[in-house]
Amino acid sequence: MLTKILKKDYICPYCFNRHPLYNVKFRCETEHCPKEVDKTYSTFNGYARPREMHKVIEAPQPSNGMGKFMAKMPSSCECPGCSQETTQRICPSCHSNLPTTIGEYKDLIFAIVGAKETGKSHYISVLIDRLSKEVGEAYDCLLEPINEETIQRYRDDFWNPVFRRKETIEATRSARADERVRRPLLYTLKFTKKGMFNKKKTYKVITLAFFDAAGEDLDAEDTMHTLNKYIYNSAGIILLLDPLQLQHVRDNLDSNIHLPTINTDSRELLFRMTNLIRKALKLKQQDKIDIPLAVALSKIDAVKPMLDPASPLRFPSQHTDSKAFDLIDFENVQSEIEVLIKEWAEAGMTRTLETNYKSYGYFGVSSLGYNPSADMKIKELNPYRVEDPCLWLLSEHKIIDTKRK
Repeated sequence: MLTKILKKDYICPYCFNRHPLYNVKFRCETEHCPKEVDKTYSTFNGYARPREMHKVIEAPQPSNGMGKFMAKMPSSCECPGCSQETTQRICPSCHSNLPTTIGEYKDLIFAIVGAKETGKSHYISVLIDRLSKEVGEAYDCLLEPINEETIQRYRDDFWNPVFRRKETIEATRSARADERVRRPLLYTLKFTKKGMFNKKKTYKVITLAFFDAAGEDLDAEDTMHTLNKYIYNSAGIILLLDPLQLQHVRDNLDSNIHLPTINTDSRELLFRMTNLIRKALKLKQQDKIDIPLAVALSKIDAVKPMLDPASPLRFPSQHTDSKAFDLIDFENVQSEIEVLIKEWAEAGMTRTLETNYKSYGYFGVSSLGYNPSADMKIKELNPYRVEDPCLWLLSEHKIIDTKRK
């Protein structure tokens, strides 16, 4: 039997407002039905001119408390203008189209956070490809885009540059300048297992939302609060730290390695993000943040000359060998990265995590497998441990099993 998550509310993956299941609107889908200006949708997306769109329809609401408690999310509604039924549900707060899986299965919003030039776009590009292929094969799961917008944006902004043209991706534009940045890449992740007559059947489905925030949108707490509500509404955060931004690393690396421009200090970003979450969730100082945080040193390939010959970061990940997250491999890498961060950055960063977060993990990843030269060309793609932080987050939410050999 397909496992569904019993839910009483849902969170919009666009504006991040939480609503009870029954509180949903619809949009007419009939072409000949007259259009009207949708001020709510236009304002949310920052359009200079309000857009004319198909009619917004109010769904019937439960009449009393018990009705609200027992209510499920309506699947369709009749348009009063053309008397045709529509199934397109929209968020009552921002009027964005809601995923078809909303309200049925567990929704996990994963925020990919990092300062400018930490490699967030490359990370998302390769992570989604790995989830579709190697991880899907290892865990008997299928990653599928939910909507056409996700298909087109991933293809145009992520897959084509890296996998087709073999070029590095240009820096993500600010959400203040490009409304597409405010919109997530939405996927379902379906897990299957063999049933009767050796036929595979789906037994677990989750909805995944990935965000690629521009580095400059994370440079000040006020813009973080305005543009990045997804951070404190997320089910997990992957914080990418570029070791090439750390002065200790820059001073000790081979001079032939191409170094990025110095940007926002990663420690500042962590402090800012932590303060944002605490204020938004109204947490007392003694309360720890209950959002799993994966701290990943990106571009780990570039610092291999500085690693011990026996470092676990010199060996391949063990998490795709079987359908379980390998705790021994995780703990070995965790210990190594913690030592490196204390040595290369400062102990204050690790103390920030210990003091503020209930659950956190350290990782080392490389999206491309080597540090690209100034010509922006990708000579050979060789991803390393890219999926590890995401698999850890899935294990934290009991979506995948763990093992200890």
